[in-house]
Amino acid sequence: MSEESAQAVTESVVDPGILKKTVIAVGAGWLVPGLGHLLLGQVRRGLIFAALIWGCFGLGLAHDGRLALRDDRQPLLSTLQVVANLGIGPADLLARLWVYGEVAYRLPEGIPGRKAARRGERFRERARSAVSIYGTAYLWTAGLMNLLLLFDVWDIGRGRKT
Repeated sequence: MSEESAQAVTESVVDPGILKKTVIAVGAGWLVPGLGHLLLGQVRRGLIFAALIWGCFGLGLAHDGRLALRDDRQPLLSTLQVVANLGIGPADLLARLWVYGEVAYRLPEGIPGRKAARRGERFRERARSAVSIYGTAYLWTAGLMNLLLLFDVWDIGRGRKT
């Protein structure tokens, strides 16, 4: 590492202004994929990543992708699937409202009521679709890719990467 880049890293470690800007950029990148890069001046990169993530997310919804629901019978795996979906940010909430008619993160087994039964039926209906497996892969890819890009935003903001 060159002396200049070592100095930049050292300065960014102690500068609270840089840290605050970086944390804001990471938060913005989770809220709206691509925005974190834009806030840090990486316009081209931010637009490309936004197009990739939103494209994957849109294809996932269009292909009956299953928005993961936590299943008490498979707690670890189903929780990881929910985390993958949450990587896309608040758009996940809107997608769940559109697909399930409510913001739901849990399978309805053992939950009484028509709303829960409708959620379970909608989940199974999407799973039976011939293209659901592809849609689900697109949704998880969009969320996981965005989570990885948040690390990129962090590194750019901290001066570790240009």
